[in-house]
Order: sequence, then structure tokens, then C-alpha cells
Amino acid sequence: MSENTTRVFRPVPVTKPARLWFAILLAALGVPLLWLLFELLRTPTIVYTVDSAKLMIASSLGSSHQDKTLSLARIAEARPELLRDGALRFGTEKPGYCVGFFAYPRLGEVFQISDCSELGVLLTSTGEATPVVVTPADRDGFLKALGGSRPGTFAPPGTRTASWWLTLAAVLGVLAVVALALATVFFAAPARLAYTVAGGALEVRTLAGKRSLQLAGARALPHRSLLGQRLSGVPLPGYQVGSWMMDSMATTVLASARDGDGVLFEGDGRFFLNPQDRDGFLAALAAGGATIVTDTTLRRR
Repeated sequence: MSENTTRVFRPVPVTKPARLWFAILLAALGVPLLWLLFELLRTPTIVYTVDSAKLMIASSLGSSHQDKTLSLARIAEARPELLRDGALRFGTEKPGYCVGFFAYPRLGEVFQISDCSELGVLLTSTGEATPVVVTPADRDGFLKALGGSRPGTFAPPGTRTASWWLTLAAVLGVLAVVALALATVFFAAPARLAYTVAGGALEVRTLAGKRSLQLAGARALPHRSLLGQRLSGVPLPGYQVGSWMMDSMATTVLASARDGDGVLFEGDGRFFLNPQDRDGFLAALAAGGATIVTDTTLRRR
């Protein structure tokens, strides 16, 4: 091989463990986010029904149900209210579904069955310990139905609020980042790892960049290391880049796996690599100026 010849070697492929760990971690991190996304996309049902004697309020969101009935004869006051700065005391607060006891700076504690929108109706009843708050889209029609005991069915506006869209965007963004990060770690990183021999140097490409090792004065030999503890770096399936104790010495690993056959490169440091074509790799190193040690006593089998 001439000095200007470039040869690229791939490490031993390690694909099955990477795919398995990718699936496991994606499930562990993605399933809760998908569940939250599902909860956001579920459409709640809230209906306010007025007949000649009572107001019936029914609400449901998945397995959560809440019903309430108020006698029209016991409603002492019904007035429009602007609902702002409410805090949940007990119940359920999800985008488009606010059901339970809430506290407002101006109103105090109320029992609320609404879609969390601001334009509401406050009902004071002699049969209730706290006022009841609802949010019919047609507030005027709802108040007239209550005052005239006229039958009618009403529902909240049902529009998605700005906070709902913001939460949805955040969940989708986090889910995309998690998937992209895991794909990068388990597939992009191993795919980027490569050994290039050219111009009297060995260049190792990793996810973080490239590392160049001079061949002149260096030596290389077929090798299987005795594994020790990790000093630095993150071990990933198909991408073992960092520093480990190997053969009782600190060794920089630039390989797809630390176990199995590989090449020990000793130059400006001690390096372990595992090219798939080990013989071709050693030949390329020799042609580039490195010394190849073939003494079987130096091999560990």
C-alpha cells in the first residue's frame, strides 16, 4: 500500500444488543410520554341539562366520571363569572377538564365542573356547602333556561386553550428528543465508528469527532484483552469508547466491543480496536509504517 492509499475498516458489527436496548429504553422512556399524549388527546364530555325542576350536570373523561344535580328551587343566585387564577384543591385538572374543588382569589372555594375556560357561571344553592361553577358556551341561554325553568341542553365551548396546545407541543417535543437521542446513541454512534489508514496515520472516527494516531514508531498486534474496570467513557451496545483497565493497564478503547479478538495499538498511548477485517487492518498498518508483532507469546487467546 502506498503512503497515499486510503483504507477504511469497520469494527466488528454488534447490532442485536443495540436494537434490544434501544427498544427497552424507548419503551421505558417513551411509554409514559405516549400515555400523557393519549391523555391530552382524549376528549372529555361535559353536559349541562336543564328541565322544569332541576339542573343535571354530567361529566366524564375516560374512567373518571362526575355527576351532580341541583334543584332549581334551591338555586338562590346564578350569575356570570370570570374564572382566573384558580387553584385545584381536590379533584381532576387536565386540559379541557377541570372537575373538583377549586379556590379562586375573589370567589373562595367552589365546586367546579367545567372545561377550564374563563367564562363561567356561578351557582349558589341552599343545598350546597360551596358555590357550583359551570362553563356553558351559551351563558345567556343557560341563565335564561335556569330562570324560566325551560328545558335545554348546554355544553362548554370545547375549544382547546393555549395551555393545552403548549402542553401538547411540549410532550411531542420531549418524545421526539427522547427518540432522537436514543437513536443517536444506539445507531448513529456505532455507525460512525470507523478506522481509516492513510498518509502514515491511523484515524479513528467516533461520535464526538476524529482521533489521529501516527504509525511511525508504533506497534500493533492481534490481541484479546483481560477486561477490568471502567475508568471513563460510557459503554453502549456497539460503541465502547473510553478508558478501561485492560491487562492491568489503562487502555483507551475505540471499538464496538471490548471482549473478543481485536488489535492492540501501542504508540502515543495504549489503544484497543476491533476491526472486522483484522488481518487486512494489520497489513494496512504495516504498510503505513507501524511494526506488527506476530509473536504468539504476546497474544492472549
